[in-house]
Amino acid sequence: MVFTSYAYLLFLTAAFPLHWLLPRSFRKAFLVLCSYVFYCSWRWEYGFLLLGVSLFNWAYGRWVLARAASGGRLSIGILMNLAPLLYFKYTGFALTNAVWIANFFGAEWHPALPDILLPLGISFFTFQGIAYLIDVASGEEPFRRLLDFLLYKGFWPQLIAGPIIRPHEIRGQIQGERTLDSARFVAGCERILFGFAKKKILADTLAPIVERVFEGGAAANATDAAAGVLGFGLQVYFDFGAYCDIAIGTAMLFGFTFPENFDWPYLSRSPQEFWSRWHMTLSRWIRDYLFTPMAFAARRRPGLAPLWVVAAMAICGLWHGAQWTFVLWGVWHGLLLALNQTWLRRFFAAAAPSSSEPIPRALLRIAVTFILVSLGWALFRARSMEGAWAVWSAILFVKGGLHPGVLPVRSIGVVAVVFLLLLSAQAFRYVRERRSEAFENVESAIRALKPFLYVILYFAVVFFSALGTTPFMYFQF
Repeated sequence: MVFTSYAYLLFLTAAFPLHWLLPRSFRKAFLVLCSYVFYCSWRWEYGFLLLGVSLFNWAYGRWVLARAASGGRLSIGILMNLAPLLYFKYTGFALTNAVWIANFFGAEWHPALPDILLPLGISFFTFQGIAYLIDVASGEEPFRRLLDFLLYKGFWPQLIAGPIIRPHEIRGQIQGERTLDSARFVAGCERILFGFAKKKILADTLAPIVERVFEGGAAANATDAAAGVLGFGLQVYFDFGAYCDIAIGTAMLFGFTFPENFDWPYLSRSPQEFWSRWHMTLSRWIRDYLFTPMAFAARRRPGLAPLWVVAAMAICGLWHGAQWTFVLWGVWHGLLLALNQTWLRRFFAAAAPSSSEPIPRALLRIAVTFILVSLGWALFRARSMEGAWAVWSAILFVKGGLHPGVLPVRSIGVVAVVFLLLLSAQAFRYVRERRSEAFENVESAIRALKPFLYVILYFAVVFFSALGTTPFMYFQF
């Protein structure tokens, strides 16, 4: 059941009033039931996997780690969480690389690769389970009631692609009383509508353009490659941002507040700041559960800290997909973060934006960060290293000059228009934050026009939906 499908809208339309009409004592059980219906609507048998992982984590945290936490017991719990992920996601990857190594050394080995269907959301609920056990082992109170934990682990808005929620971020909302007022209802519906608009109007419009540049055998020139890389950076931002908007908006309708996952990341002035604004719940997970333990274990050799950054980001890349292109994408960002802290430290200066910084310098830092991040998207999107290099080399050597080789001019124009829209939105936000008084009349007008704008946005979503749709990109992770 995809968030942007009519089936999901019917599901949400039915679940929302029923939840609030039920007595308070039945609401949690109802949300757990809805969550499993949502997940099992894809493949019912994988609902048992989600239930099994949830039962293990609850029991292990409640009866093992909470009573006598130790490094060994925690390691067993982490390995038990990783086992399904390693089997479903990385079995084929491991066998493919083992075959390559064997053949490289002259061994004739050609095993049949298993055809394993990846369960939706397995990477996200695996990371969530690991974080829960680590937090409990570190002294956080485990969930005492199984129903509370099943809701924490399986609540459907965050189940497939996050945000990755920590226990302390939602415990009070699960165990306390949740309410809904008109303002929260409107805000939730607004986020859902914005999510639909980002997905249908922007991300899905860019998808076929990007696909044409990165498809196998495409002879992209420099203009095509640049449009493809820029288009994919916009596509992944709007696509995942749309999912998070719908997830956060849905949660609001049921009285929950989820952490935000994006904070205008393309306004970042350094790689470090980018990762404090992009996929923020994953960034915090990588920092707290990978980088910090690595750095602490090697605290006697502080000079190796950049190496641990690269290693943590390489694991982040592998988490995204069982391909070397994802690993190298993680390494790329690890190197950028290491350079941010070492050789390029003076250029990237402060990690946080400073209102007193000269605008030309701020724009230069934003432009450099954006270009470096965008070049990395070629690795993320390409199906192979050869494909990524073809795109990079086309840009680097200005292949074909300014003449496109695979994209029509109108497609390049679409990418340019979407990019300009994002730039305009970011500029508007920047100026409004610093000149709020001057925008009072503008914001009053926007508030008055909101109903009309929402109607226009609704019909635009319906129109673009008829043109076709693509799955959410992060469903594959």
